[in-house]
This record gives sequence, structure tokens and C-alpha cells, in this order.
Amino acid sequence: MKYTMILKTLFVPVLASCFLAACKKGEDIADLDDKGNTFIKILGGGGDPVVRAMDVDPATETINLLDVRRDANSNAMLNQPATITITNTQVFLDSFNAHNGTNYEILPPASYTITPASGVTVSGDTWTITLAPGEHARQIDVTLNKQTMDLSLQYGFGFQITQTTAGVVSKASGTQIVNPLIKNVYDGVYEVTGTMADAGSATLTGLFPMNYHLLTTGATSVAGWDPDYWVDYFIPIVSGPDVSGYGSFSPIFNFDNDGNVVSVTNIYGQPAGNGRYAALDPSGINKRDPATGDIDVKFFMYQPASVPLPNPRVKFDWHMKYVGPR
Repeated sequence: MKYTMILKTLFVPVLASCFLAACKKGEDIADLDDKGNTFIKILGGGGDPVVRAMDVDPATETINLLDVRRDANSNAMLNQPATITITNTQVFLDSFNAHNGTNYEILPPASYTITPASGVTVSGDTWTITLAPGEHARQIDVTLNKQTMDLSLQYGFGFQITQTTAGVVSKASGTQIVNPLIKNVYDGVYEVTGTMADAGSATLTGLFPMNYHLLTTGATSVAGWDPDYWVDYFIPIVSGPDVSGYGSFSPIFNFDNDGNVVSVTNIYGQPAGNGRYAALDPSGINKRDPATGDIDVKFFMYQPASVPLPNPRVKFDWHMKYVGPR
């Protein structure tokens, strides 16, 4: 079965695989005669924000926050001490927010403590660690006090390696945003059944039953995530023999304090660049069953360029059976 995209080009980057032998402290590495540079980096840095999703309980929890690495170009460089300066600032988060439409806020220092074994010295927004001779990696762990965290906020750590006394800072992997996220009650794994009708194309139908995840985006909101086909914020659908999906469209379900779905929006924008936006169909049950965790919801996808207003292009009528936590 092929995957196709409705009015969206799917770019699949070609990744070059690079295998590095991880050296323990004091272990020899192949000497490269000082060719190239010794790079100081954050493992997994430079990409999308890293989410550390947690349940509400227990009240405190220790998580791995950061993994700082030294890719040494020789034994001589590995056996030098390296003092690394990292900043954790709202300025960095604000820059990311402006370019990506996010709302990350620095997690207040009162909401976490750094585990002593991490060996980090903190002064204001500057974090300093020292790699001993022969040490190539350092994990930084923090213990979060969830009771002091506001579920309505999108917290983040905005890390930038700014300086090192040995080697050079990696331009590609010298930054990282870490999002410590407490799951709300709607977060989880669901099996979706129901109906879907596309007024713009009768050949497009729903993929039922569908494995589907709801990911916390706020105290009372979750975004739909496809874990199987696109592995992204998408709704997988059927187009003839193929699995397809609507480009730049995925629902965010917003609830009130009683578990009623009060609105549905598109995570890509209202409207997205292709004109698609979401809305709640008030004729539905539009509620979470507190006894089972199941959710019944009816919602629309509008695309005026395809189906003129006031009519929606697609009508969704879903029963989301709660399977369990992610």
C-alpha cells in the first residue's frame, strides 16, 4: 500500500549514516593526527524541540535534560579538560517562537533542581560544566516539581553552547530546546472508528479503525498525531488502494473543565497556508466519557477554494476509544 499526500509535497531527506565508537573515560580512540576539529555538541541538538512527556503523578520526577558530548579528533584532545559554557535564556526561546509560531516560556528555576551528579554550576542563565581529561560525555539530569508547573503554559529550556576551552562549538548541534510536558487527562492512545465524508472528492474515505494518539498541548487541549503512517500531525485517510492524508491539516481538540469539546482548530493555522481550517460540529456528542476515557466528537475541515462556503469540505464523526497512556 502506498502513501500519498493530498496537495502537499512530502520531502524525505536522504540521511547520511555516521557510526561513532563511544569512548568511555580513559579508553583509547583512533588517533586522527589532529585532522579536523574537536567538536563540543549537544546530543540530538540543532533539530526540533525535544519533548519530555510525563504523567501528573508522582509530584516530582527526575528526567534527563541534556547530553553534552565531545567528539575528539585525537587522544591528545580527549585527554584535555574542557570547560563548557551553556546559556539557558528566554531570548533564545523568543527567537525560536517568532520563527515557529510557538509560545515557549523558560521554566522557572523554582520548579526544578539539578541532580548533584550532573556536576553543573549555574549562575543566572549560565550553566557551566567541566569535562575531565578522557571524559567524552556528560548527562545533565533535573528533578521537576510538577506541582509548581502551570499546565496552561508551554515550558522550555532554551540551551545554547556559547563557549568551550577545548575544541570548537558545533554549529549544527550546539543548541537544543527541551520541553518538559505534563500530560493532561485527554492525552493517550486511541482507536478511532466512525465516518468521514469529503464533499470535494468522493474517492477519499476514512481509515477505520485507526490507531491515533492525542498529545497534550495545554491544560485542556490535545493535538491529533498519526503514529503509524506519516508519524506526524496528520489524519491518515484512504484514497483508492493507498493511504493518504490532508496536507497542513490536523485537529487540536479543546475541552472545558467538564470534558466537553468546545472547539476544534487546525494545528497548522486557522487557516493554514492552503486555506484549510477546522471547526466543531455542534450536532455531535462532543464529550469525553469520564468512566471510560472515550471521546465522541464531530468536526469539519473547511477549504473554501475546493468547496465554497458556507459548506465544509470534510465532515468527521469520530468515536475515539481510549486504549491507554502513550
